[in-house]
Amino acid sequence: MKEVAIRAASGAVYVALVLGAAWLGAWASWALFLLVAVLAAREWHDLYWRSGEARLTSGVSMALTAVAYCLGPSLLALTDSWTAVPWLAGSWSVAVIAIALRESNRPKALVFALSLVAYLALPFLCAPWMVQRSPSLLIGFMLMLWANDTGAYLVGRAIGRKKLMPSVSPGKTWEGLIGGMLATLLAAWVVARWVDQDVDATVWLISAPFVTAASTIGDLFESFMKRKSGVKDSGAIMPGHGGVLDRFDGYLLAAPVMALLVRLLA
Repeated sequence: MKEVAIRAASGAVYVALVLGAAWLGAWASWALFLLVAVLAAREWHDLYWRSGEARLTSGVSMALTAVAYCLGPSLLALTDSWTAVPWLAGSWSVAVIAIALRESNRPKALVFALSLVAYLALPFLCAPWMVQRSPSLLIGFMLMLWANDTGAYLVGRAIGRKKLMPSVSPGKTWEGLIGGMLATLLAAWVVARWVDQDVDATVWLISAPFVTAASTIGDLFESFMKRKSGVKDSGAIMPGHGGVLDRFDGYLLAAPVMALLVRLLA
C-alpha cells in the first residue's frame, strides 16, 4: 500500500508539472522540457553505453542535448518546416565536433550523438511547439498518452493472454494494446468535446490510433534498451516510476507523430 501511495504521489507531481507548465505558456513549457531532456540524456547515456566501452561522459551527453534543444528556433521549435534544416544541421555539427575531439569509438559515438538530437531534443521540443499553438493541444495530447497507458495496463492485467513481444516486454499483451487504443479514442473524443476546440474533432480521433502505436513502439524500444543493459529502470528520479525515460518513453515517439498530424490535418 505504501508503494502505491508513493507511486500515486510521484505521478501527481509529474502531472501537475506538465499541465501547470502548459497553462503558464510556452516559456514555462520550454524550460520544463529542457530540464527533462537533460535528465533524460543522462539516463540514455547509461543505457546506450555499457561498461568497458569507449564513451562520452554523461556530462558531455547532457550538454550536447541541451545545446541541440536550445538551438531550436526560438520557442516556436519547428513552426516553420524550413527552420528545421539549420536547427538539425547546427545541432549535428556541434555533436560531430565534440565527438571528433573526444572519441576513439567514433561510429558508435556519432550514432549516439545523432540520437541525442533525434530521440531526445526534437521530441521534447514538440511540447513548447504545441503550447505555442495552443496550451490545450499539449494538455489534450498528454491526456491521450495517459489514457493509453492506463487502458493498456488495466485491460492487459484483466484479460491479457496473447503476448505482444515477450522477449522485450513480457507484461505487454495484444489485449492491452487494443484496450489502450480504445481508451485513447475515448480520451480524444473527450478532449475534442471539452478541452480543445482549436483543433477539429476529426483530427483528434484520427490521431488516437497513431498515438497509441507510436507510444507502444517507444515503450518497447526503451524496454529493449533496458533489457540489453541489464537494468529494471532507466533511473530513480521518480519514486515508484523509475527514471525520466521510464515516464516519457512513449512520449518520445508519439509527440513528433502528433505534431506532424496537427501540421498536416489541422
